[in-house]
Amino acid sequence: MKKEWIVGLMIFIAVILLTVFASFFLGDKSSPASGGSGGSGVSVPPIPITYDNMEAMLSKNAIVGALPEGSVIFLRFYNFNTGEREWERSFIMKRGEVKEGYFEKADITMILHSKYLAQLTDRNFCSVIKSAKANGDLGTETELSTTKLLWKFRSIRQYRDCLGF
Repeated sequence: MKKEWIVGLMIFIAVILLTVFASFFLGDKSSPASGGSGGSGVSVPPIPITYDNMEAMLSKNAIVGALPEGSVIFLRFYNFNTGEREWERSFIMKRGEVKEGYFEKADITMILHSKYLAQLTDRNFCSVIKSAKANGDLGTETELSTTKLLWKFRSIRQYRDCLGF
């Protein structure tokens, strides 16, 4: 009985170690949200995201491409240059597309301090959002209940932290 238990424990530990090893060394590095090189083997430097190229760059992001059909995320940038909140630019994110503009009834409104724009690239959207949230520079608003929000965005639950909720 004791010998079987030890063998079972050793197999369990081996499976855990193999899983960790595989995810660390063989994980998917091709996703734009993960920050990989696209799988080509050639190291391509990250492309900085600015207001001028935000529509094109974020439209290619895996998170935006995975948004549920009919959902809208409204991303607003602000600063406190005058001591009060000033709105800079706003972007409407729908499945596979990002357009500059204003949207009244978005499913989620993300309010991000514009100082994070300087570090935003085509590969680090998720980590920048997480950093802003940790520093208190990201706000999220929604009129949906938690249950409705989680149900509507269930297809992208792996990106929950990247969207601030």
